Amino acid sequence: MNFELTEQSIQFTFGNKEYKSGLKNRSFKNVSKDAQADALQNVGKAIASLQDDSLDDAVLIQRRRIVEAAE
Repeated sequence: MNFELTEQSIQFTFGNKEYKSGLKNRSFKNVSKDAQADALQNVGKAIASLQDDSLDDAVLIQRRRIVEAAE
């Protein structure tokens, strides 16, 4: 059996004293399967700067299907 990547999303955690707990999570779907970590980090930093937030965390979320191995 093997895994086949079916979709990816990214979750950014932004920090700002204005948020109730000081943190806010935002998720974005349809992340390219060949997206590079530094590119995703740069996107998070850009969004954070537009909101006057800090980028506290970035998590890549992957969904993978289990498929039978090709013979």
